[in-house]
Amino acid sequence: MKIGVYGGSFNPCHLMHKKLVLELLEKNYFDRIVIIPTGNFYKKSNLLKGEERIKMLEIMFKDNPRVIISDYEFKNNLICTYRSLDYLQNLYKGDELYFILGGDNLKQFHTWKRYEYILDNYNLLVINRVGLNIDEEVLKYSKYKGNLLCVNLNLDGTSSSVIRELFLENKDEEALKYLDKNVYDYIIKNGFYHKDYKPKEILKPMTDEEFLKEYNSDMYEKMSITTDITLFSVSDISKNNYRSINKKAFSVLLVKRTTPPFMGKWCLPGGFLSLDETLMDCAKRVLFTETNLDDIYLEQLYTFSEIDRDIRGRVLSCSYLGLVDKAKVLDKLRDNAKFFNIKMEEENDIITVTFESEDETFKSKVQKIKNQYGIYSYKAIDNNYLAFDNLLVIVRSIKRLQNKINYTDIVFHMMPSEFSLKELQLVYEAILDKKLLDPAFRRTIKDKVIKTDNYRVDGGHRPAQLFRYRGEEA
Repeated sequence: MKIGVYGGSFNPCHLMHKKLVLELLEKNYFDRIVIIPTGNFYKKSNLLKGEERIKMLEIMFKDNPRVIISDYEFKNNLICTYRSLDYLQNLYKGDELYFILGGDNLKQFHTWKRYEYILDNYNLLVINRVGLNIDEEVLKYSKYKGNLLCVNLNLDGTSSSVIRELFLENKDEEALKYLDKNVYDYIIKNGFYHKDYKPKEILKPMTDEEFLKEYNSDMYEKMSITTDITLFSVSDISKNNYRSINKKAFSVLLVKRTTPPFMGKWCLPGGFLSLDETLMDCAKRVLFTETNLDDIYLEQLYTFSEIDRDIRGRVLSCSYLGLVDKAKVLDKLRDNAKFFNIKMEEENDIITVTFESEDETFKSKVQKIKNQYGIYSYKAIDNNYLAFDNLLVIVRSIKRLQNKINYTDIVFHMMPSEFSLKELQLVYEAILDKKLLDPAFRRTIKDKVIKTDNYRVDGGHRPAQLFRYRGEEA
């Protein structure tokens, strides 16, 4: 079955709307047409509440069972074409959906939210008007998977805004020329669009218990929430001889996926939030379940909420930053969990991220984007190895960690209980990916550490005095 989807504010609906719908049905372009008025926040002057606009549409099409009035956008208080189409496609499984729009809107279609998704997953029926050339747009959009059908209907240029202006000027009889008589009577009866019209708030006093009896959560869309953990560590790099310059490797823990989606690709430890746990409880549970690690330092990092970040549906991810001394946990890891040494190189707002383990190396790229307020965001432009948007989570986590070690003591969660100052400096250098001056570094951390009576003897070097984190005394 072919179904037309006709959206708009319908403020008010008028005879041109009616003629368009009925003519498309009479000419058998569609088996049914779903009319879907926008939500109440839509920026139109003197916008009536959704209930009233829907009522007028129901009055105008009351004798035509092939016309369906949907309150989806009104109830969810939105105007988002691709979401409305997804909702209707789920409602009318197996049917072919066409979104109906005018040629003027086709010229602006590239500005619509996720317009390419609409063109690939649904179809367009464009109603062109005399004197408007849309050949360029038709050619451009024909490359997408959905059909694009153009039709010419003999429609006038009636505008809802003109009708509202007539009522505002008390020219009611002139407005009648553009309206279904029953719709006109309904407007007059309620005083809509006139100067003295004030929406009536219908309040129904009730207790919370009474409200919950009537409340139906199925009226609202649902989404899922996950936690993802970027667990970082710093470890020694193997030396060819005892006189080699010490360096440390900065690493992140990844897990290889064994089930779809992205089966076989690497990802961060992550999983869905249960209804009976907090986000932190979820992060700890997921980390233990997927890697066998517990009692790890974790702090909340960022919420990732891109619309299409997960192919399974609308999923928000609350990411956590974790730090650990890798030497303490390597023997606990599950077989499909592995630390990868990680390095970021930035050039002309392109960040190249290299991941390296004992038996695998790969690179991914991210574009750094600055908005008009000076705030940076990131976009993956080359990523064949990491699942979901985990590459962006990792990049943002590294940026946060590099910033935080300059003004907090967070780095000590990656250190053993006792360490030399040189070891500590190498950890800072590994995270910041730059060489630090010894005197300046020691001045920076002198109040954060205390000496112990212990020394570490490293072949070929004089014994190094060991320190511990001062905060452990608290």
